[in-house]
Amino acid sequence: MNNSNIINGDCWIAYFDILGFRNVVENLDANGVLDSYKEVLKDIRQYSDVRLKFFSDSFIFYTENDSEVSFGHMISASTTFFRGMFEKNIPLRGCLTVGQFYVDEKEGVFFGRALIEGYDWAEGQNWIGFVLSEEAENKLGSFQTNYGTFLDILIPYNFLKYEVPYKKGIKRNLLVYNLNINSDINAPEAKREECRLWNDLISMEGTAKTHLDEKIRKKGITGLKKCMEYRNIIVKYKNTKDFLLCVYPTLKERVRNKNHQVYYES
Repeated sequence: MNNSNIINGDCWIAYFDILGFRNVVENLDANGVLDSYKEVLKDIRQYSDVRLKFFSDSFIFYTENDSEVSFGHMISASTTFFRGMFEKNIPLRGCLTVGQFYVDEKEGVFFGRALIEGYDWAEGQNWIGFVLSEEAENKLGSFQTNYGTFLDILIPYNFLKYEVPYKKGIKRNLLVYNLNINSDINAPEAKREECRLWNDLISMEGTAKTHLDEKIRKKGITGLKKCMEYRNIIVKYKNTKDFLLCVYPTLKERVRNKNHQVYYES
């Protein structure tokens, strides 16, 4: 690294994009969207090793190197961001990866293999979710602690292996962020959190469908194109619902209809 504005080497990178960005912007005023960004981003400023760049619907978090310490800051910042945006009803697809990355912050230059991989692994997902790339998983498997590798520590609390839905029906067995609910899924607070997350998801889906209804009405979209647009939305949200029900089986006790919100009664 030649100066504080230039990074050139192996780094941790988390890439996110907003699913249905136009929908989000059109259903919130521009200031409202920006306020949501700022409110969530202020929670991650404490992770000083993590830098951030965002352009409209894309967010890039990156570190100066690929060390264990940098990963610790990155995983805290990126999961806090994903969870915070989810709770703001802003749907994201994201990927945390590691590899070669060049940044010249002063000139606004960002490129490298890791950025391309993060983009590809994130953009291809057919749901709302945050995954670790295979490169990141392999790297974490090489970090040793007194309690095993970083993977041994990470998986029980933050991530789990899942067949992630990608476009064109492809599935990839990856580590997926579980939204970090209390490890005791039977605890009352965990059950309340599950319900809140489910309701956030139902709200996001409702907003997306409402926007599509308005678009179809204004543009006179009919026939196959209309069906395909609806199907794309329905599939993305169905995939996300299936994930939440897999991760939190106690939700199944309260979800009578996958299109309705649920409420927790202790």
